[in-house]
Amino acid sequence: MPEFKGVSPYSQIPFQYSLHIEHEDGRLEHKEFLSLDGVDPREEISKRLVEDIPSNVTVLAYNMGFEKGVIRKLANLFEQYSHGLMAIHDNCKDLMIPFQNKDYYHPNMKGSYSIKYVLPSLVPEFENAYKELDLIHNGGEAMEAFANLSKIEDVKLKQRYRDSLLEYCKLDTLAMVKVLEKLKECVR
Repeated sequence: MPEFKGVSPYSQIPFQYSLHIEHEDGRLEHKEFLSLDGVDPREEISKRLVEDIPSNVTVLAYNMGFEKGVIRKLANLFEQYSHGLMAIHDNCKDLMIPFQNKDYYHPNMKGSYSIKYVLPSLVPEFENAYKELDLIHNGGEAMEAFANLSKIEDVKLKQRYRDSLLEYCKLDTLAMVKVLEKLKECVR
């Protein structure tokens, strides 16, 4: 049974994001959002995305179809954020494309263009980055952990899971920054 009103079974509910923002001067800024557990996060995440992402910038995602679908659904749900969300949607570019099209290939990718293969191939120092995280090592674990947060009564353990969710999501976007840096080096 869905946890929130107006949600069908197995609907994907966005509850978290991480942004690494590269400014014109090369400075990198990190912004993140993680919803409180037990609360429908969709309106707050919509509001925060529009606040955190200017409408005139390129937004890079890896396998952007998922992100664009979620943003489109949020835009349809919340008219007050629709314009800003659709600007984000329309400005999305997919960092996966050069790998999917085999414009860049490394034998360590083993025929895959999954970020889990691309990242260590381009940035070897990140080879064990996901394995070295505390409690969350992949997207499935992140979804499961967030779904169970409201059931955790131990305050310290709950905070450890929240910190781990933030750490995992931050690593995902930092990975894209590092991959983009390597691609830029290749074309210089």
